[in-house]
Amino acid sequence: MSKKTDKLLPEDFGKSFDMDAFHSWKQSVNEHERISSVMMILYFTGFAALLLLGGLVGIGMFFILALTGLGITLPKYNKRKHCQRQLGINNRDVINAINAAKKRTK
Repeated sequence: MSKKTDKLLPEDFGKSFDMDAFHSWKQSVNEHERISSVMMILYFTGFAALLLLGGLVGIGMFFILALTGLGITLPKYNKRKHCQRQLGINNRDVINAINAAKKRTK
């Protein structure tokens, strides 16, 4: 999504935004996506540990890595949601703006 959100302009939303808040939102989306990939790696590593080690050790490793992933991801997610509230947009608005940007760039 970051490549898609990098191309977004305030006009794609049909609204005018404070440019600092808009750039802060775009940056928070990019940060959240990078951290989400790290979280997925932690989940897969935990699942692999669960399969390979088995028993309580595997279950413990899975939950420790899963909670670590959540602990890393949630602050970035909350920052993105806070920026969206500041701008007065929701996820549906973002999807519509991405579609508008695709039409604009064609």
